[in-house]
Amino acid sequence: MSEDHRNKNQGYHAILHSGIYTLRITFRHAPIVAGVYTILSLTSSLCCVAQILILQQLVDAVAGYIHAPESGNNVPLWGGLYIAALAASSVYGFVQGKLDWYLRRRLIKSLSPAIVEKFSRIAYQYFENAEFQNVISRMTQNPQEKVHSAFRSIVDCMMQAITLAGILGIFFRASFWIGMGAALIGIPMSVMNIRAVSRRNRALGEATMDQRMGEYQQGLFIDKNAAYEIKVFRAGDHLLTMWQETTDKIFKHSTRILKEVQQVRIIVTLLQTAYAGFTVAALTVGFLAGSIGLGVLVSVLQSLERLFSVMERVSHCVSDLGKVTYEIGYLRTFLHFEEDVRRGRETAEKGGGIVFDHVYFKYPGTDREILHDLSFSVESGERVALVGANGAGKSTIVKLLCGLYRPDSGRIYIGGKDIGTLSINAVHQYIAAVFQDFGTYQLTLRENIAFGDLTRIEDDKSLLKALAQADSGELASLGLDTSLGKIAEDGVDLSRGQWQRIAVARAFLSEAEFVVLDEPTASLDPIAESKVYQSFEDVLQKRGTIIISHRLASARMADRILVLEGGEVVETGSHEELMENGGLYAVMYEEQSGWYKAG
Repeated sequence: MSEDHRNKNQGYHAILHSGIYTLRITFRHAPIVAGVYTILSLTSSLCCVAQILILQQLVDAVAGYIHAPESGNNVPLWGGLYIAALAASSVYGFVQGKLDWYLRRRLIKSLSPAIVEKFSRIAYQYFENAEFQNVISRMTQNPQEKVHSAFRSIVDCMMQAITLAGILGIFFRASFWIGMGAALIGIPMSVMNIRAVSRRNRALGEATMDQRMGEYQQGLFIDKNAAYEIKVFRAGDHLLTMWQETTDKIFKHSTRILKEVQQVRIIVTLLQTAYAGFTVAALTVGFLAGSIGLGVLVSVLQSLERLFSVMERVSHCVSDLGKVTYEIGYLRTFLHFEEDVRRGRETAEKGGGIVFDHVYFKYPGTDREILHDLSFSVESGERVALVGANGAGKSTIVKLLCGLYRPDSGRIYIGGKDIGTLSINAVHQYIAAVFQDFGTYQLTLRENIAFGDLTRIEDDKSLLKALAQADSGELASLGLDTSLGKIAEDGVDLSRGQWQRIAVARAFLSEAEFVVLDEPTASLDPIAESKVYQSFEDVLQKRGTIIISHRLASARMADRILVLEGGEVVETGSHEELMENGGLYAVMYEEQSGWYKAG
């Protein structure tokens, strides 16, 4: 079997599985609406076939009445049924549109929380995985809409298939050769249409990057900041040339695809014309010979255009289904990622401290050992600083301590309990953290602080106290209900340093036994950093603290300093003791002091 053939089979296999998954997830989240929508849609396709059969009977009844009026009693019956079938088609269309709206609404209402809950349960390791990032970047582009579109495409395919089968049945009933001709001509027409639509869809995807680039280049001329530099550096002509080249590339690409589609349309039109001519001739010969009645003649001729329309619609449905179900595959992959379900139920005890006991760790999918036989302890109420060069393992220790990862071997104890036996809530109640890459939530100031302990979201006194402890008194003057960021119309944008102080306030609002400060003042200058740490004194004296900072001057406030190198503790002691020893810490401190002196 060729590689291309294998890839096609794998593609069809993926489409089949994604299609089945779409039906499962739709009927799980909207069973009643999806069921009624499916039944109504399939019934409407049968109604379409019934119209043709009723028209045939109506024409025969009228013809019979013309030749023998006494035999025309069935004319009112068939006429009434035909009018009823036409009315039913209109009603089907109206009701189907309403049901489609309810289905979409139901999927958004039910599926959205399920996706958000999955995000909250998924193991943190995936968020640092490139494949996962690729999946969620494709999956988060309206996954509910994609499920809705895929379900509609599946039902539409079934509708068109039933309609096509019904029309072919009518044609075979009229004449074997007419039916056989429709079947034979339908195969190449459908294949060509599917390929043309698929080629067009692929071309649109291939042109996406050029279109985005063209929009970006054009947007530079109306962007205030860019326009300033463009004028100063006289870059307008160059950018205009770039934009014209991108536009020409898009136009040539579109023209080439349009020509290919037009060539297919010409061939399809010739096939349709040839078949229509053959059908008219066959019907005429049969009618004159008496083997085909007037009703059959009229109904088949009236159905020719519908046959071609349904064949083309089937091609579009199959192509659209392949495209949409391919996108659904990303949602399937996302929902099957491993969840971080901590089985422990125990809670940590106050005053138990933190212990790393011979811990080894390397990140999933990598071979480099980040922590090697790491052992140290931090007593309750003690302030410890972790220092070392980049890659020494400082931030990794924080991630393990917060339960974001688990050690490959060795044990971590919190409050006297193995972290593996604790619930994730127990870990987070014992340890509060301010990360180097902290979140900036474009919500109110109140909500930004209260994420540290949502039970206090209405406790203004506690919120303002946490702000003051983080040296963010100037932010309190804005008011706790002030919107932050640029999303809200009246939102107040903040500097990076101000956002960082809010992140610190979040940690201080919590009553955790330990506070972990992972580069908490990286966005501040050294003088501002010193003031912030001075303001921390009252808070840090009441709870244990682990400080991580590249600026070794901030480590002086710790009771004890742990110097890391290669994932191990190579030195430990106070600032004075380490300076006296003249080891790695002393060398690093003197180098940093030299920077400031040189400045």
